[in-house]
Order: sequence, then structure tokens, then C-alpha cells
Amino acid sequence: MNIKDILKMHTLDGARLIAGENGILNEITGVNVLEATDIANWGRHGEVILTSFFALHNLSESELEAFFEKLYNIGISAIIIKIDRLVTHIPNKIIELCDQHAIPLIQINKDVKYESIILEILGPIINKNMNLLNKYHEVHSELTKLALKMPSMDEILFEFKKMMLRDVSLINSAKGTEIGTNPELTDVTVLSTSEVLTEKYVHFKYERKDVIYNGTNPKITGQQIRVHIPHLGYDDYELVIHELPEQVSSEDFMVIENGVKFLQMEVLKKYVISQNLFQQKNNIISDLLNDRLYEEKDTDEVLESLTISKHKYYQVLLIKLYPRDEKKNIDKDLMSQTLRQIRLTFKTSFKDIVFLEKLDVVVFILNFSDDKSELTPSSIEKIMNALVQNNVLKDFYYNVSISSIVEKLNIPQANREVLDTEKVLRLFHNSNNILPYEELGIYKLFLDSNNLGDLKKFISPRLANFRHQYPLLFETLQTFLDTNQNYILTSEKLFLHPKTVRYRIDKIKNVLNVDFADPEELLQIQIAARLFKLIDGRKNSE
Repeated sequence: MNIKDILKMHTLDGARLIAGENGILNEITGVNVLEATDIANWGRHGEVILTSFFALHNLSESELEAFFEKLYNIGISAIIIKIDRLVTHIPNKIIELCDQHAIPLIQINKDVKYESIILEILGPIINKNMNLLNKYHEVHSELTKLALKMPSMDEILFEFKKMMLRDVSLINSAKGTEIGTNPELTDVTVLSTSEVLTEKYVHFKYERKDVIYNGTNPKITGQQIRVHIPHLGYDDYELVIHELPEQVSSEDFMVIENGVKFLQMEVLKKYVISQNLFQQKNNIISDLLNDRLYEEKDTDEVLESLTISKHKYYQVLLIKLYPRDEKKNIDKDLMSQTLRQIRLTFKTSFKDIVFLEKLDVVVFILNFSDDKSELTPSSIEKIMNALVQNNVLKDFYYNVSISSIVEKLNIPQANREVLDTEKVLRLFHNSNNILPYEELGIYKLFLDSNNLGDLKKFISPRLANFRHQYPLLFETLQTFLDTNQNYILTSEKLFLHPKTVRYRIDKIKNVLNVDFADPEELLQIQIAARLFKLIDGRKNSE
């Protein structure tokens, strides 16, 4: 109901529209009586204000301007002023301000009772609200019955279509999928987007999009309502209501509101089920990778259940994330979302692949038939670069380890290979590195050692004692050799003055009696330095 409608009411026979004709179509949500100028405390959008002018007659022009500014900001739909002994005509300033703010000004005679106006305005509003609430209750009851039948998502959408007599769609933007009651309406070009003004009893946020439907023949232009469906998972769901041939009504919104809540519960159920399946799958893959399947038939059953049993060869890939800012606590959900984006990207790039996710690591098992399908550093680098460019990894560094090619019974061996490769990456390489196990070289000899004592036997006692007695000198020596005996670079890496570096190197020569021209002696020192890193890394992990 709008202002034009109430001017036709029996109660307002003889009333005159004095000003604010441009607001004649203002919607009405209620009616109230003005007795003081404190309207900011109680006025509501869409209200019609009744007054005898008593509250306004002593206001100055500047005070009137401020008062009407409040009316405009609140969204008052109209003012009805009663002519009586206090006011025989409406001041020009009031008329001017009503025209300025497009607030209709209606003059009524003194014999018209406020009660009659209030009842006649509120009657249709109350009836409309009752109809909306009845519709809401009716739809809620229907959807409750539907839920007991455990319908598919397609069946739910077709039920919504029956209720609104309009086609509907459900978009999962994270997976790039869309299902709907009319396949011709799923391919659209969006022309513009606007927010839908809140209706009565509407709680979700809606957008209206002007679109071109590319799937129809010929193409047609239309509108659609979209609403995001809040949920616990990470899939981004939107319900789409196609406004063909006309826009949705207030009663339709009662269907949509119920529909969004209903879909929330359905998506939640799917999410809980998927999380249970996710955890079960994680456990099965963990058993496979960690050699907890003791018979070949068990391995065959697991590979078949994971749908990675078609081909002869396998490779394991491990991706570990590290926070860019080590001092910042990374939100668990952020880590999970980032790993999820990595998973989705790899599953899109490789057909026969499964994954295990744990904390800050995701491990993939790829099944393939020939060397054209294997995981290579170049193919992985291309994927990781795309993730970086799309800001998926803006909060993280990564290390990627690639196993050698194995057959099904050696999958646990491939897993050990990527774990060993990750140790080397963490200790000796900078972030954002991709390293195949086959490129480990001499490190393979030492990574096979099961205890610290095995590693220590490869280190000269003379070097071990020197590192123990002079840890700073040993660090300087290691850096000096890593920079190809460059004093300037060593000083920069250690934040020391070049003279200090020269002093330390001279002392190392005297204490350790090292010959910097002997390649064999330098090799022994460099191997020892790397073994110390491996030993320290194992101590920290233990």
C-alpha cells in the first residue's frame, strides 16, 4: 500500500494533497501520531505521521529544516496535518520542505478522527502481515514434510519451483557447478547487480541481477534474485530465483526465506557426512602410506576403494606449508582452506589421484600408466605458480617433495622418500622449492640412518670437538665455505664487519689447522656441517 492508495480511503474523503507529489508512491508500513519533535527516537521507515501541528507551530525556520531533514533520513512516507483552531492554514515553509524532500503533505478537516485513519491504514497492513506469516507457516510445514522423505537436491529445487511457479538454481561457485529446474537458464551473462530492499520478515541479504540468458533460443534478458546460503563448510552456495516473467512477490520471499533455511540444513547434513567420509578416507590412505596393510589383497582392496587401481605405476607427492610470518598465529581455518584449494587444483589437473591431509601437509598418491603422466618438477611448478598468482598462498611458503616411480607394493617406500626429501628441503633449501627424491644425491646415504649415532660416525672427531668448543667459529667457517670463501658475502650473511670475518678465519686456521686449498679437507667440513644440521633436525623432531 502506498500514499496514492490511502488518498482513496473513505476516511480521507475531502482530504487534499498540498505538497510532496513526487512521493505519491511511497510505500506505507505503519502510522503514528506526532506530539513532539523527538521523532528520531520512535519514527520508523515507511510510517505516515498524523499531527495537529501543535508540536511544530513554535519552531523557527532553521528548526523546521532540521526536523524535516530527520523525517527524510528516517524515511517517513507522508504527513497528515489536521486543520483546527491552532492552525487555519499550513505555512509555506512546511509546503516548501515537503516538496524539497518528496514527503507528501495531506491536509484533513478538524472533524476527521485519528482513530478512523489509523484503523483504515493499519487494516490492510495487518492483513498483509497475517497473510505473509500464514504463508511462512504453510511453507515451513510443507518443507518439514519434505525433509522426512530425505529428498535429493534436485527434488528440493523442483519443490521450490512448484511453490513459486518460477525456475530456481543452486550454484556451488567453489566447484564451478550449478544445478537447476531449467538447464537453459544456467548460462548467464551478468549485466548489473543491485541490492534488494529488505521486505517484512526477511532476514537474509538478497541481490537482484540483470542478466542475459545465453542458453535460450533466442537469448532473452531477465532478472534473477540471488541469496548466499550460510554454512559450516567452505563451498560457496547461492540460491538463484529466476524472475521470469515478473519479479518475486512478498509471499514468494516467505518461500525463499524458508528455502534458504531448509537448504542450510541440507548443506550442513552433506558437510557432516562429507567430513566423516573425509576422515575415513584419510585413515585408509594413512594405513596405505605407512605400511599398515600386511597382505597384498588388503592393498588391492584399498586401492580399488580409492579408485586408483587401474594403472601399474604410482608416485607420492608431499606439500608442506610454512607461515610467511613465523611470529603470527595462523588461523586453523585459513590453513585448512588453503590446503583445500591446493587439493582442488591438483584433482583438476590429475585424473587418478587421492590425497591425505593433516595439519599443514597434504600428501597425494597418483596412479598412472606411463611416464607421460608422472609428476615432474616442471608440471608441479606450473600448478604452484598459478596458486601463487591467484593469492591462494599469500600467507604461506611451500616445499614440495616428489617420490620416485613405484608399483603398488612399494607405495610405503615412496612415502618414506617424500618424508626424507622434506627433511632436506627444510634444513638446506629456501622456501618455495620443489625437489624430487632422485635429486637428493649423497643425502640418501645419511637419511637411511635410523639413529643419531649412525650419522655421527661419518663426522671427524676433530671437527666435532671444534664445533663443540667454538660454535661461532664453526658457523663462520661453514658460511665462508658456502660463499666460496668470499669475505664480503660472509660478513653480509653473518651481519659482521669484514675485518671480524678475517680475524675469525685466521683463528680457525690456527686452531683447526685447516688448509683452504685442499678440496678433500673442505669437502669433509661441508659434509660434517650438513650432517650436524640433520642431527639437530632429528633432535628437534624428537
